[in-house]
Amino acid sequence: MKIKRTIQLLRRRWLTSLDCALNGGVLSLSQRCGDLRMQGFDVASKWVTTSGGARVKAWRIVRPTRWTA
Repeated sequence: MKIKRTIQLLRRRWLTSLDCALNGGVLSLSQRCGDLRMQGFDVASKWVTTSGGARVKAWRIVRPTRWTA
């Protein structure tokens, strides 16, 4: 069930691992994004800088897919 919530979040906005965990998604976002790519999702990633100055990856589903959650 958490992967469905994660897919919904990724379709709406860019997510970091911490954002995903705090909003009811999975804890290992980078691994799940790899799994989603293997299932045919178009997942983009980019580096973002947090307010504290740390650089972390953010992910987002960039194109609609036939599979719906």
